[in-house]
Amino acid sequence: MPRGSWLGIVVGVAAVASPAASLGADVPAAPPGAPAALPGGPPAHVGPPVHNGAHGEVKDLTPPGFADLHPPPDKHHGGHHVPGHLAPTVPEHSGFYAQAEYTLFRPRSGGFDYTLINGTGLATAGGLEALKYDRGNGLRVEGGYRFGAGWDGGFVYSYLKADGRNSVLAGPGQVLLPTLTRPGLTDAATSASAFSDLTYNTYDLLLGKRFLVDEHTALRGLAGFRFAEVRQRFEVRYDGLDAVGAVVTNRNQFEGFGPFVGGEGVVGGWHGLHGYVRTFGGLLTGRSMNALLETNNNGGTTLVDNRFGFRKVVPFGSVAVGAGWQYRTVSLRAGYEIVHYWGLTEPVRFTDTVSQGKLVTRPSDLSLEGFFVQAGFAF
Repeated sequence: MPRGSWLGIVVGVAAVASPAASLGADVPAAPPGAPAALPGGPPAHVGPPVHNGAHGEVKDLTPPGFADLHPPPDKHHGGHHVPGHLAPTVPEHSGFYAQAEYTLFRPRSGGFDYTLINGTGLATAGGLEALKYDRGNGLRVEGGYRFGAGWDGGFVYSYLKADGRNSVLAGPGQVLLPTLTRPGLTDAATSASAFSDLTYNTYDLLLGKRFLVDEHTALRGLAGFRFAEVRQRFEVRYDGLDAVGAVVTNRNQFEGFGPFVGGEGVVGGWHGLHGYVRTFGGLLTGRSMNALLETNNNGGTTLVDNRFGFRKVVPFGSVAVGAGWQYRTVSLRAGYEIVHYWGLTEPVRFTDTVSQGKLVTRPSDLSLEGFFVQAGFAF
């Protein structure tokens, strides 16, 4: 072949190969272990690997616009993520909440004795009859707002209405000895019927702090003020012998307010099932008002008409245990609760057959105990 033809072919091949060679000069060799570039595609790695620190950790190069795809660490519950079954107890967001309870409580109170069933002899050897309350229906509602960092504030209203009835007749060779009448006037009867009723109202202002202990335990600390209004009426009618439609009516009322502290706890997690406990205690300062009225001869003769009131401090406490189910914004619970007030009322008893002014007061406790069913919702 002529020399000129070979020269033309060499020049043409060099012209075609020179862009690739120029590009290849700027592309560094892939590091060992890196994936090879596909033919005709971009290189597997552009630029040297970026390292952060002396330990060879690869720096996060996620674009800023996609950073919210990773959930931020929880700043309000000690770094724990709140599982769904504990969300009603320790919610991760602010908002309103509400709870409602039906209560079936039996009140118990001291000072409800009203007669002795005795023989006709001089010995006092009979059994003492005392009235008991029946179970009463009540409700308790709580509503409030949950703030950030686990704090919440709310209001609780509790109501209960209950009553009780009983009667007794003297059998052959027996006589009834009234325990409520003034001594020396109506001392014997053949029948007695007793009645009582209770109206219970409390109003609580709450401040709470919720904590997530672990994946299965949550706590709520409580503090607040309670205003309480409790009214009781105890009435007994006696008939026979000394009593002709004799009636003794004892009315007691307490109104007071004071601070309390307490807490709630939830332990569980399997499909939202959990155990529940709530307890608190406090002091109420208020006025105790007591009135005693005794009549005979079907109301025609008044034997006692006495009223008095004074201020006092009443300790109180409560404990409730139960179980339930909760998930996300809904909770359902049921359990047993006991509430106790020490020395809430002080009924009057006259004690002397000669001196009309001799009397004593009998401080009486009030207890409420029974079942509750609760439903709660967080907004």
